Amino acid sequence: MRRIPLILIVSLLVITTSCKSKGSELGGELNIDDSIKQVIFFSDETEYQYEASYYDAIIELKKEFPEEMKNMKILPPTEAKRYYSTFKVKECPAIFVLYNEQIVAQVHGESSKEQIIQPIAKALSTGL
Repeated sequence: MRRIPLILIVSLLVITTSCKSKGSELGGELNIDDSIKQVIFFSDETEYQYEASYYDAIIELKKEFPEEMKNMKILPPTEAKRYYSTFKVKECPAIFVLYNEQIVAQVHGESSKEQIIQPIAKALSTGL
C-alpha cells in the first residue's frame, strides 16, 4: 500500500519528462509563436564587416515596426549552426521573418541596408 503513491509519482515523472513541448517545425526549440510574425537574425561576429548593414537595417526596422521587432530572436554562431539546415541558411549573417510556420521573407549574406529593409519591411507590413 505504501508503494502505490511512490509508483504513481515515479510514473508521472517518467511520463512528463518523456513528453515534448509543442513547437513549430521550423522553430521548435526557439519557442516561436506561430500566431505572430517572428524575426530571427543569424549573427556571425567573425564576419562583422558584413553585419554592419544588418545592424543598421534592424535599427530602422525597429523604428518603423516596434511591436513586430520587439520579439526578434538573435542567434549567435554557437546557437545558429544548430538551425542552419532547418532554416536552409546558406551563409551568415541572415535574417528571416516567420509566420504560421512559413518563411515569408529572408535575406542572407552580404547585402546593403536597403536590400535588407525592403523584403523584411514588406513582410512585416502586409496582413499575410
